[in-house]
Amino acid sequence: MASQVTQKPALYIRSLTKYYGKKLALNQVSLRAYSGEVIAVLGKNGAGKTTTLHCALGLHEFNCEHMEILGEVSTHSERSLSLKARIGVMMQVGSANANLTVFEQLDLFCSYYPGGYTPAELLEIFSLQKIAHQRFGKLSGGQRQQVLFALALAGKPDLLFLDEPTVGMDIEARHLLWRQINALKEQGCAIVLTTHYIEEAERLADRVAIIHKGKVMQEDTLAAVIGDQQSLEEAYLSFIKEQAHGSR
Repeated sequence: MASQVTQKPALYIRSLTKYYGKKLALNQVSLRAYSGEVIAVLGKNGAGKTTTLHCALGLHEFNCEHMEILGEVSTHSERSLSLKARIGVMMQVGSANANLTVFEQLDLFCSYYPGGYTPAELLEIFSLQKIAHQRFGKLSGGQRQQVLFALALAGKPDLLFLDEPTVGMDIEARHLLWRQINALKEQGCAIVLTTHYIEEAERLADRVAIIHKGKVMQEDTLAAVIGDQQSLEEAYLSFIKEQAHGSR
């Protein structure tokens, strides 16, 4: 993991607040992601994980004391084209044109990024050659996830948002994606990962943030979050149990 002593975060969020009508969805959320590391964001369904990503991407209106993304201050929902070109996104509910083949999808996305990958390179990196001429709408759920991951990397991003990226994947495809995430980290990419697979977070994360009821309750290194527990899963379940008791 890259040193955090002298390095500015690739993503820095301080005191992010988001309402849906009168409902408070995010309560003073603060989060950091550094180049060359993975931060895993954990929490129950509805805790605010995806909403936090959507705000960082400028997909929602929000209030924030300070938000800086790859050196650009972004305390509102607008993002410059130059910044967008440096960000990769794979959302949990993602899709692509059902009638285009895999190669056509890759060719389209690569055309947006002159300095990115070629379709042939993405086919090779993600082992998609066998399905290159199949239409996206005919793919299995796991295959679609692999293609969406490839599309997210078309521009060789410096910051990558992954929202439940391995849902529907078989074990082999999941392990391939994990290897690709580790390779991206070694190349200096900052990666924000939300996942319900605690094993996935433990394998990939350098740091962990736990969101509960719209608030970041803990953000620290993987080792610090695990503490004296045997695994991240035990530490997370212990945390959830403590929160449940505390709310009574």
